[in-house]
Amino acid sequence: MTAAYASLLTPGGRSAIAVVAVAGDRAVATVDQYFRSANGLPLKEQPVGRIVYGRWKRDQGEELVVCRRTDKIVEIHCHGGYQSAPQVLIALRESDCTHVDWPEWIQQKFTCRLSAEAHIALTKTTTLRTAKILLDQFHGKLRQAWDEVIAELSRNNLHLAMDGLRAMLQYAELGLHLTRPWSVVIAGLPNVGKSSLINALAGFQRAIVFDQPGTTRDVVTFATAVSGWPLELSDTAGMRCTTEAIESAGIELARDRLQVADLVLWVLDATEVARQKPLTLASEQAKQLGFELEEARTITVVNKIDLVDWKKQGLGTSATTGLGIEDLLQDIATRIVPLPPPPGAAVPFSADQVETLQTALAACENTNPDKALQVLQKY
Repeated sequence: MTAAYASLLTPGGRSAIAVVAVAGDRAVATVDQYFRSANGLPLKEQPVGRIVYGRWKRDQGEELVVCRRTDKIVEIHCHGGYQSAPQVLIALRESDCTHVDWPEWIQQKFTCRLSAEAHIALTKTTTLRTAKILLDQFHGKLRQAWDEVIAELSRNNLHLAMDGLRAMLQYAELGLHLTRPWSVVIAGLPNVGKSSLINALAGFQRAIVFDQPGTTRDVVTFATAVSGWPLELSDTAGMRCTTEAIESAGIELARDRLQVADLVLWVLDATEVARQKPLTLASEQAKQLGFELEEARTITVVNKIDLVDWKKQGLGTSATTGLGIEDLLQDIATRIVPLPPPPGAAVPFSADQVETLQTALAACENTNPDKALQVLQKY
């Protein structure tokens, strides 16, 4: 560790307040070189925990407040624009104070790597539900389950250790989405009401709606949440064979998005669904276009049911009247998270964590507990 290191802990913003933290053996002395307190006392003589008003570098310099948290940690609170905080950091660097990014600051603050990673991940969550799950991990639920597996391996209880690893890994896919939304793509033939449907799901008009095939030429996306799970909904160009260059480019973009989607909503027009089952019709449409729909990650939606005598043959919706929209939202939530974790569950939430657990489980399955113990203890 260097004599002092500093980090900007807050994002920039025109009306915001920035926090620059300085830590290390010379943290107080380094800040004292530039801070001019209004009461005239140097920072080292200010009581720990007191918020002190002053200026930076000179009597007429930038106004800010400083707080000596401990003898080795100082917080500088200044204007949050894109000038003040960088100037503070530049001055600190001139005094051989090392600048570190805020994730590194957090990692140095915590002795437990899992808690540090949970702290960082919490800054990336977008819903209360995902934040609560990560907060459990921050407070040690994943660490506790992790250490219990290590303890079982140390006692040569291989089967109990494997049970513990599988219990954590059952939530791996969910955990990786706590900071990254699920991708839900709305696709289908032209003019089946995809854009109207995405507007109904969003609750406001986000996509262009017009009863002319080929209106959507690009992939239109927006962020939302269903049952507390973050989603990125994508409205794609109507899929059909065409020689029109711009529309063809839009269809290619749609194909690319379908390949990486976590869930596909394939939309059918209720007025064109006769005796054929919706799922069969959707599959045939996709095959005619040169690809296959994976049943495990596809929901077939029959839209425009307000225009027909709808006899429930699957999931039906009317984007214009709202019929079936709540059912569709519930179906989406169930498909992306079929097994929500109970409060306090241990949930791995990073690719490194999942890979480590999978490696340990594979070692246990190969009757190599020493290797499993080794990889788990490194975390």
